[in-house]
Amino acid sequence: MGHHEYSPTDELRRSTRLTNPVSDFASIWYPEEAATAAEVHNESLGGIALVVGDVSHLAIGCEVGIAHAGLLMRAIVRHIQPHSDGRYIVGFECELLLD
Repeated sequence: MGHHEYSPTDELRRSTRLTNPVSDFASIWYPEEAATAAEVHNESLGGIALVVGDVSHLAIGCEVGIAHAGLLMRAIVRHIQPHSDGRYIVGFECELLLD
């Protein structure tokens, strides 16, 4: 099977991915672990995809906290895919946390 780039029509999603993120980095808070920095791959109105090196604390359905662009979000892991550079792209469904 060949490799192709995702396009907005590849998935049934509520909003289009934004490939020029507001900020290049985000922080992930794992339950009972220290926060770790992650590179933003893309974002949408309902989620974010981050590039991370270690996915040992993550699994589909796992809940974490994400800080990005001055916002704190509750996030659920929806997919984990290998990245071409040996890291992983992790897709999260996010919900903004209010004060």
